Amino acid sequence: MASGRQAAALCGGRLVQAQRPKAAALAQTRSFYTVFEKYLEAHKRYGWKGTLWKLYNPGDVKFGRFVGEDENGFKYYEDPTEVYGQHRWTEYQVDSWAEVEGTLIPPQWHLWMHHLTDAKPGEPAQDPANWEKRAICAHSDAPFANHVGEHVPYYPNKTLYRSRGYNVGSMAIGADEPDQYYLQPGHLRRTRKRKATYFDDVDYNNPDTPVANSSESLRAADLP
Repeated sequence: MASGRQAAALCGGRLVQAQRPKAAALAQTRSFYTVFEKYLEAHKRYGWKGTLWKLYNPGDVKFGRFVGEDENGFKYYEDPTEVYGQHRWTEYQVDSWAEVEGTLIPPQWHLWMHHLTDAKPGEPAQDPANWEKRAICAHSDAPFANHVGEHVPYYPNKTLYRSRGYNVGSMAIGADEPDQYYLQPGHLRRTRKRKATYFDDVDYNNPDTPVANSSESLRAADLP
């Protein structure tokens, strides 16, 4: 094998750097044949109905080793040959129209799913005594017992509780319901039906003239 100087001499005294393959050439492509094989294997394992359910609920058909099941009926799988970060997954209630999301995963399985531990729930490495709440101080002047505040009934934000137009309503209120978003006490639209004395008809050119909607006189200008 020629050394660097010999290679330079062979190239007319110029060092030639070997060209690296383009990123597009390194990218893994999946042919139609491999996709066909995947769904053919899915049909053998789950049938067409089970395959369609997996495409709807988890969103993909994957093959892996069954690890366990939680109290919600979610099943957990692992495939060490998959890309890291995608080799552990859960399948929610596959044959169901129920709304599910990742926050429904129990804490014990959350640890395993996010690679915080390789121990599954129930194994010695996942002993609940390891993360028991311990008091860090004997006295506290905090106004709340925990960091989330007091447990009060849920009260929705009324900002969007307003009609989109006259007698139209919105997704939050009906057409015959009044707007519920907050208005300042003196706001003109605080009430739909205002009293006739809401605005006093005052003759500012003649302060001695009583107002039209009230018997009170204007405040004298010489008062402090």
